Amino acid sequence: MQTWIIKKISAIFAIISIISLSMLGTAGAAPAQTDLTILMYHDLTTDPNDTDSMTITAERFRLDMEFLREFNYISLLPSELVAMAQSNQTLPEKSIMITFDDGYRSNYEYAFPTLQYTGMKAVIAVIAYNMQSEATVNALSSSLTWEQIQEMASSGIVEIGTHTYNLHNPKYQGFTAPDGINGIMRLPGESQSAYRLRVGSDLQTSIQLIEQHTGQPVLYFSYPFGAYDSWIQPLLDEYGIRVTMLTNAGRAKPMVSLHCMPRYRITMQQSVASLLQQTTIAFPTVANISVNGSSGTLPAYNIDGNNYVRVRDVALLLKDTASSFDVQWNNTLQRVELMSFTPYTPNGTENKPLSCDSRVVQSLTEPTAADGTLHMVAAYNIDGYTYYKLRSLGDLCCFQVDWDGASHTILVTA
Repeated sequence: MQTWIIKKISAIFAIISIISLSMLGTAGAAPAQTDLTILMYHDLTTDPNDTDSMTITAERFRLDMEFLREFNYISLLPSELVAMAQSNQTLPEKSIMITFDDGYRSNYEYAFPTLQYTGMKAVIAVIAYNMQSEATVNALSSSLTWEQIQEMASSGIVEIGTHTYNLHNPKYQGFTAPDGINGIMRLPGESQSAYRLRVGSDLQTSIQLIEQHTGQPVLYFSYPFGAYDSWIQPLLDEYGIRVTMLTNAGRAKPMVSLHCMPRYRITMQQSVASLLQQTTIAFPTVANISVNGSSGTLPAYNIDGNNYVRVRDVALLLKDTASSFDVQWNNTLQRVELMSFTPYTPNGTENKPLSCDSRVVQSLTEPTAADGTLHMVAAYNIDGYTYYKLRSLGDLCCFQVDWDGASHTILVTA
């Protein structure tokens, strides 16, 4: 009996060992990304009092894009998504798609420079009827001009799609129809042949105009109001539209279908930082640091291969240098506020020993204010303290940070 029990236990341990070995074989490989987060924007403004469900501030858009850059997201264009689907490629890790609807002039004036600054890419679906040339455009128009569209398309970081030629409810000044028949939806009693003539000619006109002014194929269509009708799919296929978007929230599965993909609407209440808040593990460590040639250490957490240090520890370290900076916590706005070239007054919480345990942490969803300007840098709140990459603090507070690989030391010139 005892021998049988020993054999049974040995067999169980053998099974456990096989399972453990199989898990070890895949432990180092991150699972392939199959879902895609798609962001939906419309108009941008510089007036914080002029925002609504379709309009955010240019500052908020900049902070959104800074967040994506800080956390190493890769923005994809429709043409890239089509190429990946055709060759059965997997999505790059942390893929994202940035979309705009309607074709507002603010997309050129505010979004385009921010895309260039952050290295992000976006697709703009335009209502082609509203697009005019510089020579004929009304001075009060809020729409893009064809010249602006051409410049953005030529940059390689913007693609232009269609939001129809003129089916965005012009009868109701672009607003939702009271009878519930919106955008490309079939009309009451309309035959499929009549639908094909009406909607098909509109779609063809929009595509021809966009291709004429950009010299590039149109692969992307955004449903006005997110209103879907199955009768349009053959027309989209006929005119070469490969990627289509709705407006319902959710993660898209482009490797299953590139059509009718959901998107997340970004508003002043729903930022990218909150939508994509990072959850990861922080491991306690010690960072070797040299400030103006004087060696020391800082308690730190290693998060995804980068050392993060407490902002007040750094402020204390640089207190007597030319790059001293002050740290304040704005409890009302829930954010850290930094002031460069300002004396720092210690509060006694600096250099507090870290716990020996690793912990699950989440990234900050609010920006950091540096000298009155907001910035979305990678940062985490851990046990009530805010941790940043030292290089990020250097960029915000005007001191230089380098890395000495030989001695594994962070070099600070302040």
